[in-house]
Amino acid sequence: MAKQPRLPYRIYKRGSVYYTYISIKTDDDERVQFRESTGTDNYDLALKYTINRIATFKKQEKQKNEITLDEAFGRYMLEVGQYQANPKWTISRFRNLLSFFDKDVLLSRITNKDILRYVEHNKNQGRSNATVNRYLSALVTVINRARDYWDMNTPDFKITHTKFKLKEPAENIKYFKDWEELQQVIDNAAEHLKPIIYTAIYTGLRINNILGLKWENINFKNKTITIKVKDKNVDGGKLHTLPIIDPLLKVLKNIEKISEYVFTYQYKPIKSIRRAWKSCFKDGMKYKSIHILRHTAATWILKKTGNLKITKEIMGHSKIETTLKYAHILDSEKRDALNDVFKDI
Repeated sequence: MAKQPRLPYRIYKRGSVYYTYISIKTDDDERVQFRESTGTDNYDLALKYTINRIATFKKQEKQKNEITLDEAFGRYMLEVGQYQANPKWTISRFRNLLSFFDKDVLLSRITNKDILRYVEHNKNQGRSNATVNRYLSALVTVINRARDYWDMNTPDFKITHTKFKLKEPAENIKYFKDWEELQQVIDNAAEHLKPIIYTAIYTGLRINNILGLKWENINFKNKTITIKVKDKNVDGGKLHTLPIIDPLLKVLKNIEKISEYVFTYQYKPIKSIRRAWKSCFKDGMKYKSIHILRHTAATWILKKTGNLKITKEIMGHSKIETTLKYAHILDSEKRDALNDVFKDI
């Protein structure tokens, strides 16, 4: 005869009232035991009380592992986001998500349809596919952390931003063709902006990393710069060390140390160069995004070395695929060169 499964409760009578003894295992595999009065002398009512008591306990136990979207975003910023290279970008993405989702919605209650509606909402708002994909990536990152690090309940289907990812057009990488073209911009730049431009070209660093550069990040003896750069695989970013070449060394040594930050204006750390950068494009010059400096550095390094691995390491790319997009530029230039050579044949 098969052994009957052991019930998680036992009902017994003490005097004229039924009591219940309950023994349950939690999600942490810990056993919880408690005895209490059912408040009735009727066995059926005592049994109903016991079953409801077990259901309530399990519900409370499950809720211990629940977290709202707003709470999850706050905890992520506290543990990871504040240490990222540019926390403002992360906060901006979280704000967009909270403008659509109820801030009190439980992570575990977010559904497949919710995400599809969120994507459609942003498309209707005129946001580009690339922007929507970045928002999705932020949501996935928080959900993964809630599941893997906080042991919280998350959606019962696997959320990957690749599942909902929108197709993005091939990136049209712009860069300065040569030093002469770049020099026009530098000549028009304000004095406090020039060393920033030189640093961007000589290192390939992102502008936000450069503006956040402190003197403690610079080792003049070893001629190196060491900072934290963003890396989705490393909480808070990864350490990235770059050599300081002689032209950059000269630029840095000419900067007066008036703050813990390297780049200052009117004795205060520079937080944005957007307006100063725009003023560099005068006399009919076509405006180019500040990110062109990083693109230019990567393209020139790859052109000169022909080495993808070296370029990847200097640029701090976490994936070689990111570096490969600059190789496509060179392929295009080779094609143009061949077409030019043989156009009259």
